[in-house]
Amino acid sequence: MRRVPRLVVVSIVLVLGATGVAWAVSSPTVVTGKATSITNTSAVLTGTVNPNGRTTNYAFAYGPTTAYGAATAPHSAGSGVKGVSVTRTIAGLTPGTVYHYRISALNGSGSTVGVDRSFTTTGHPPAEAVTGGPSAVGKTVATLTGTIDPEGAATTWVIQYGLAATYGFETFAGTVPAGAVPVPVATQLVGLAPATLFHYRLVAFHGGSVASYGSDATFFTEPAKRPVPRLRARTSPGTARRSPYTFTTRGTLGGAGSIPAAQRCTGNVGIRYYNGRRQLAFVVAPVAPNCTFSISAGLTRLHGSKPAALNVRLDFRGNNYIAPATRTDHVVAG
Repeated sequence: MRRVPRLVVVSIVLVLGATGVAWAVSSPTVVTGKATSITNTSAVLTGTVNPNGRTTNYAFAYGPTTAYGAATAPHSAGSGVKGVSVTRTIAGLTPGTVYHYRISALNGSGSTVGVDRSFTTTGHPPAEAVTGGPSAVGKTVATLTGTIDPEGAATTWVIQYGLAATYGFETFAGTVPAGAVPVPVATQLVGLAPATLFHYRLVAFHGGSVASYGSDATFFTEPAKRPVPRLRARTSPGTARRSPYTFTTRGTLGGAGSIPAAQRCTGNVGIRYYNGRRQLAFVVAPVAPNCTFSISAGLTRLHGSKPAALNVRLDFRGNNYIAPATRTDHVVAG
């Protein structure tokens, strides 16, 4: 029997260039290079791109983490078959800050991403501004506080404030000398409107452009006249038959809705139990952040053998934002 030789077919894809030389085409090859010419706010990023025979664009991604967040505009690396050195200048950086970067390239055959590299800009890092709490809040005044870590450079600071988180006003500038530890700062605002919610934040500057912002905070000025709240309460059980006679008073502070709960729902309610004019017990219930209160009292002696009708007098002592209020309840013991 005559053997038929096997036919081996080999497929080779070639692209013929204008010079008549053939080469295989593929996605680009890239190498992330060094960062050079580093200053407080700029750097030159370098790399190598081999287009591998197809028109190729490249760009650098960069940012303070490996998530980057910014990138240079795409730029042509040509369509050759050899690696070409490329550079791009990035600006608007923050002094004393670590930046990550990498190169990437794209052509008709695909894309390639280079390895991550990093550099640190020169100069001192931005100062750290931490907004503090308000103190000595009155009808038309408030003292605002914070801390600043100058991060080794003289630092200017202000407090921005206003009726919303867009602020609109700021205090006169203060200064913190160069150092390496946080420094407390404070300033007093005057001429404020009573019963008004204000937003504020601490802002620190290195020079005239590098700013650090503390978080937004709020305070509420005291009203010119404190409103009287609605004091509602109920003491149970209505009748306690066995000693010790235990009663629980639960209640709420209502009304005065123009005052935020953080300011309105503070203070104490004093609760006194009377048999006639004789005081049998006295307890103090703190007002909870939701404007409720609850407390129990135990009575062991009524100074009499018969059931006694008791008066339960509640006195809310008021706070800087709402006025005192009173209420009387009635229970029976015995």
